[in-house]
Amino acid sequence: MMNSMMSRKEYSLDQWLDWMLANHPTEIDLGLGRVGQVFTRMQLDLSYSKIVSIAGTNGKGSTTALLESIYLASGYSTLAYTSPHLLLYNERVRIDGGNAEDSLFITAFNAIDLAMGQNSERISLSYFEIGTLAALFLIAQHKPQIALLEVGLGGRLDAVNIVDADVAVITTLAVDHVDWLGDDIEQIGREKAGIARSGKPLICGELQPPASVAELSAQQGFELYQINRDYKFACQEERDCWSWGGRSATGELVEFSELPLPALPVQNAATALQVISVLGMPCDTTAIKKGLQQASAMGRLQQVNFQGTPLLLDVAHNPQSAQYLTQALQQRGLAGKIQLVLGVLGDKDCAGVIEALSPLVSHWHFVSLDVYRGQSAQQLKQYLASDEQTVSCHAGVEAALLKAVDLVGSAQRVVVAGSFVTVSQVLEIIKRDE
Repeated sequence: MMNSMMSRKEYSLDQWLDWMLANHPTEIDLGLGRVGQVFTRMQLDLSYSKIVSIAGTNGKGSTTALLESIYLASGYSTLAYTSPHLLLYNERVRIDGGNAEDSLFITAFNAIDLAMGQNSERISLSYFEIGTLAALFLIAQHKPQIALLEVGLGGRLDAVNIVDADVAVITTLAVDHVDWLGDDIEQIGREKAGIARSGKPLICGELQPPASVAELSAQQGFELYQINRDYKFACQEERDCWSWGGRSATGELVEFSELPLPALPVQNAATALQVISVLGMPCDTTAIKKGLQQASAMGRLQQVNFQGTPLLLDVAHNPQSAQYLTQALQQRGLAGKIQLVLGVLGDKDCAGVIEALSPLVSHWHFVSLDVYRGQSAQQLKQYLASDEQTVSCHAGVEAALLKAVDLVGSAQRVVVAGSFVTVSQVLEIIKRDE
């Protein structure tokens, strides 16, 4: 039990995180008014860093990881801010590729607490808003040449948007977070594009963008680079390579050929290369190839082992990401060969996720998630019209994982997908058993 008399200046990182969770009345509180006031009070100088803000329904984490890997291979200093985390809060800020240490977060949280003010001047902030300000504090402190900021929810009203990005990115667009963003794809496009700034580039990696993105570009004067119009990619999978062509900030053609296929989606890699082409921090071909080969992201097509059995982990939790996972595994010849452990939060399009994944599945292992917005395995099963023998319902992730490992055949794979909660619990089980 935390000592209520204890000064927050003495808090450990875990105590700070507990306080942050309890500090604000609502988990999600979109709007820049409160967080903007505290940011202004902090007087942070971010001018040393080139800032890239990355929004999108899916692909934010992969695109961030690809950019981080390429820039590190090029010798630049980097800071990457992502969310949510899977095992440790420290994953949310990476400095030069490594998780930030507890002491750095504690220093940042103390500075933010002070800037939030006292008594009637006190400004309340959410867990995510405080975390975002901590990342910005660490940018000001460490002065990385490249700062990569993953937008949490939406775009225009997300806390990340209190800073002006040198380059803004939209990875993909789809209907998700309906309670917060609605189900109008044109409005969702407008909200995501709200992270762009007049006179600066917006790189859009969505293959079928809503008209609202181009309309906002015309209204607000940011320069839109659209995939399949301003930059393109082509895979030569028989040779395990791909090629890319795009434009520099001055409109010149930039091309790369015989690039290694990354472990992360090539579509996101193509968007990352267009960012690099316009940001003004050049990377040579050797560094780009090395960065592509080394790029990885926890929970995105992540390969691990559990009790001698290979697992593939992916946080596919909406239809668009589930379709990508299906395509990736079909290309590996795994259609109909997957023992699938699946747990999805109740506010997601569960029917759409299950429909997208169904071509892969030999046996479904539905999992009950005992968390906020969690749902039972039995509820998930209702979305599936299938033979009873191909479906198991489990009270928790570990039971599902053990059963899937027990049933997996020599030509099959165990895949864990769905919520970040599902994947993080499997990672915790693996870590415990090491």
